[in-house]
Amino acid sequence: MNTRMLNFLLVFFITLLALNWILPQPQKTALPTNEILLHIGSASYVSPDIPVLEIQNTTLSPITIDTCRDFSIKKDRNLVTNPPQEFCKTLTIAGGAKEKIIVSPLYKLFQTPGKYEFALTINGKTVYADMVGDTAGFFRSLFRNVFYAPIFNLFAFLISEIPGHSFGLAIILVTIMIRLLLLVPQHHILSNSKKMQAIQPKIKELQEKYKGDQAKIGMELMNLYKSEQVNPLGSCLPLLIQMPLLIVLYWVVLGITETSNYYYLYPFLADFDISKIDTVFLGIHLLSIGGIAGIGLGIIVGWAQWLQIKLSLPKEEDIKKLEKMEKKIIEKKDGKYTEAEPSFMPDPSVMNKFMLWGMPIMIAVSTFFFPIGVGIYWLIGTLFMLVQQVVVNKMSEKK
Repeated sequence: MNTRMLNFLLVFFITLLALNWILPQPQKTALPTNEILLHIGSASYVSPDIPVLEIQNTTLSPITIDTCRDFSIKKDRNLVTNPPQEFCKTLTIAGGAKEKIIVSPLYKLFQTPGKYEFALTINGKTVYADMVGDTAGFFRSLFRNVFYAPIFNLFAFLISEIPGHSFGLAIILVTIMIRLLLLVPQHHILSNSKKMQAIQPKIKELQEKYKGDQAKIGMELMNLYKSEQVNPLGSCLPLLIQMPLLIVLYWVVLGITETSNYYYLYPFLADFDISKIDTVFLGIHLLSIGGIAGIGLGIIVGWAQWLQIKLSLPKEEDIKKLEKMEKKIIEKKDGKYTEAEPSFMPDPSVMNKFMLWGMPIMIAVSTFFFPIGVGIYWLIGTLFMLVQQVVVNKMSEKK
């Protein structure tokens, strides 16, 4: 059954790849030539996000613009005057090249919704682009105010107190804080997993004793879980706890230097200067993705995850005992061994192999495509869990 499922998934993915290669791809619209174009990343932004503006020179000659003299912004038809000095820059764009206009010094302008109109005048000709700044919806506001803002302010507080404003040290401290906060529930989760492994022989005995009566097996299993004080779904909780934190941390790390974050600062951190954040740690840029540093960090994180999972799985002798008990539940018909009852649960041995090898590989690859700062968070958290797993194993052996 497992082989058929794997074959089906393999054929499914090959079919998707073939269709993506065979089916016609959407045609890109040809851009005008010999013109100056003003692009905006999206026609609609959610406050306080800062738009991305880009000038494209499709002529053969270079152009030079002054962002304060040649570029103007209107909000709700009101011209923005006296922009900050940091916004005023001279840009030279070669023929056929592109250049971004950095509007982050105007972050206060985008903290409230409105209709924005951008105009660029060059060689007596004006090009336009416009967008709408909307308010965040319920779920986005909930995410930003309940999850993003507290984590960002925690980083801001730590960075302001750490000598040199080290973002790397702040990531390590935040990881330790989160792990300490989750210490008790994580201990219960790991202990529950060990209890589930310990009662596997009893589960096999019930399956053999009431073979053919699935309702009775289900009832007896519930009684067994209750008497042993085991939650069969307890091992799923680590992902439910980890994923929201990982998502929030990913966005905080990715945008830690964005001036739009001033919008989320709490009053007691109103003087925090985002520009002073040092995003280089041990010679590695924490906002970078991939490269040699990404490969090395991915391998280390994958190895640490493999070791933690290895310690969490049952021992080889226990697995062999369960395999022997499994054979007793198999009945012989017409000289062939077949399952007494159809099973919709995955093979435990296959699941163990996937957890031991598949999960670390997936995490290692994901680490490579994440910012280095997120990888450091994952590494410190995994090492913390590794120590916790050793403690739980020793406590379980004593019992």
